[in-house]
Amino acid sequence: MSVHFDEITIKTDGEVDIIDITNDIQNIISKSKLKNGIVCVFVPGSTGSLTTIEYELGLIKDLPRALKKIAPKKEYYNHHETWHDDNGH
Repeated sequence: MSVHFDEITIKTDGEVDIIDITNDIQNIISKSKLKNGIVCVFVPGSTGSLTTIEYELGLIKDLPRALKKIAPKKEYYNHHETWHDDNGH
């Protein structure tokens, strides 16, 4: 079994930033010359996340609004008491 490793670095503005990495991943796959396999994408850190979702202009507006309703920044979160990093939302 062949293994190929590569990485991309993404700079964000933070909090509910939505970035389409499809082309980045496709370029890495193409560069690897592998024809079959599984792609594993990993985000280090506790506040980053990955999702598979249709990347379109309406979503770029809707998803952050939904996340802000689900976990408003100004609410009290017990998590803040543990690490005092104010990222419980």
